[in-house]
Amino acid sequence: FVQDTFDHEQYLVITEGKKHVLFSGCAHNGILNILAHYHDLYGSYPDAVVSGFHMKKKEYTPEDDQLIMETAKSLSSMPTHFYTGHCTGEYAFDLMKKIMKDQLTYVHSGDGLVL
Repeated sequence: FVQDTFDHEQYLVITEGKKHVLFSGCAHNGILNILAHYHDLYGSYPDAVVSGFHMKKKEYTPEDDQLIMETAKSLSSMPTHFYTGHCTGEYAFDLMKKIMKDQLTYVHSGDGLVL
């Protein structure tokens, strides 16, 4: 087996005026890794992120819960609003929402966003 480097994944940053929005697919590389790379490139965090968090599973362990909550705590420390969807999963979203509150929004296909 060869570990996937995820070099094929791409992310999109749209800048309008002083606002920066980061778009990602399912964040297989880890949303925190992606945001660390963004910070290295831009010296700050985006105003908004539209991305899945790749946390959807059939069953969750206590370790999974801990990782989800730690991720939420890290994300909540950023001056960013997060829009996430299906590959995050409703279970993970609900755990994260308890920590991130209004900083996290669930989006569905076809939803409109005002960023």
